Amino acid sequence: MAVAVPLTLAVTDRHLAGASAALVVATATGTLAASALAVQPLLARRRRITRHQILGSIVLALVLVHVGALFVESPEDAWFALSPDGPTRARMALFATLALFGVVALGALRTRLPISAAAWRLLHAYLAVVVITLGIGHAVLTDGALDDAGTAVLLLLGAVGLLGVPAAHVTRSRRARQRAPGDPSAS
Repeated sequence: MAVAVPLTLAVTDRHLAGASAALVVATATGTLAASALAVQPLLARRRRITRHQILGSIVLALVLVHVGALFVESPEDAWFALSPDGPTRARMALFATLALFGVVALGALRTRLPISAAAWRLLHAYLAVVVITLGIGHAVLTDGALDDAGTAVLLLLGAVGLLGVPAAHVTRSRRARQRAPGDPSAS
């Protein structure tokens, strides 16, 4: 439902009537990525983290396809959007993407980083908040397929995702404290 509603709103919107395939792909992948951001923290609360990790990688891939499709649609506009003179919504997307790379890298390097498990969880949660806030903000500020009812859906998904981050952080921290100090899974 978190994915189906916004995706249906986006791909059936009048803004995509007669649009190029690249714009449809950009819209669909951006919508899927924004929707998945709301689900991510909810998956992190569970004991099995693999679904969370897999979805994080999928979100990153969706964002990269989204950006690639925008370059196919209009390389000049895409480069302008990435410049310091680009619109605020584009800078939000750029910073969200950089933070997403950080979140995914932290997830992949979790056991190899020379930081405590508590510091890792805090940094991961902080970057997740940045990704969700700026990613949803970018989607809301971008005129197009998710205007009107789509904006309300995006804001709801953003709220769910943002509330899910501290809930996941508290749950995982509590679990880590309950494990024995010598337990390697405590990190």
